[in-house]
Amino acid sequence: MFFFYHCSLSQFPNAKETNESEFPFVSLLSVSLGTYVSSSRFDRYVESNLEWSRFLGKWHEIKRIDNPFQMGLTNVTADYALREDGNIRVKNEGETITGRSSLEGVAIIVNPSVGKLKVSFLYPLFFGDYLILKIDRNGYQTALIGGPEPNFLWIFSREPTISSVTENEYIQFAKTIGYDTNRLLAY
Repeated sequence: MFFFYHCSLSQFPNAKETNESEFPFVSLLSVSLGTYVSSSRFDRYVESNLEWSRFLGKWHEIKRIDNPFQMGLTNVTADYALREDGNIRVKNEGETITGRSSLEGVAIIVNPSVGKLKVSFLYPLFFGDYLILKIDRNGYQTALIGGPEPNFLWIFSREPTISSVTENEYIQFAKTIGYDTNRLLAY
């Protein structure tokens, strides 16, 4: 769901009406802005008051709901590092049948007190919500990450394995709030 203000040229008395095809970047800008200011029903479940510096570093994907941009990837890792501009570099890597694949993007902390990132692999055009739903507050060793829709969900760990107790706790929480946990796959 997107919330953004769309103003009509009719609100400006001296403005000339134009055809959208004359300025295709206006449509692209509207879509881009929409992805940046989007919200979802899962926003209310995000962690608050995270120590972002402790969140940075390498994470191993334990389970995920498969999605088009990760289809066929195994042994996936995500590495978060602070950039000079204050945003976060996101580097995702995984194995394919032909070798190792990587993709780099940018994450923006919209509000430092809320566990929500705006992530873009087509920066600065399109952003996706990345919701930190649960995190191990003691050691920042495990995390449950969700997207804005019930078909985007990941379980992360600093190590390649996770305890079954923590994994089940995360899955039960995600299921309770509306994620499609039956589609979680281990890789």
